[in-house]
Amino acid sequence: MPATVQVMNTNTSLERVTCAYLLAVSCATATFVSGNELWDFVVHGDATLRFPLATLVLAWIMAFVASLLPYAAAVALAIRFGFDGPRYFVGGAVATALACVPLLAYAYSPHHLLRLGPMLVLAGLAAGSSCWIVLCKVVPEAA
Repeated sequence: MPATVQVMNTNTSLERVTCAYLLAVSCATATFVSGNELWDFVVHGDATLRFPLATLVLAWIMAFVASLLPYAAAVALAIRFGFDGPRYFVGGAVATALACVPLLAYAYSPHHLLRLGPMLVLAGLAAGSSCWIVLCKVVPEAA
């Protein structure tokens, strides 16, 4: 059976769009929190590498809330204009993540802001890539 490319169109199910969003938020959160912990472990010489569950949950909730409207707008534009490239999804996720820098500036001290940019870019790359894979992957044709 030949495979067809499933692109963003009006036939994309709400369940698939929701799963892509939840996966993107989870990937971004895990990347951001683990990246920050790894940074502290390697650069600052923390004695233990920890992965605090409370930080992960709080970061997931913040990422969910902060990216909901940009994600909905991006999916609506993708459906309307047929955007299905990885640059669209990854670029949008990175831009959304970087838009959170002013919000995170209140939570972190000024010397932490130097690492926030790269960590947010990595989180956006993870989120956009996972979202693109779920929404625009090659699927086999139904017989």
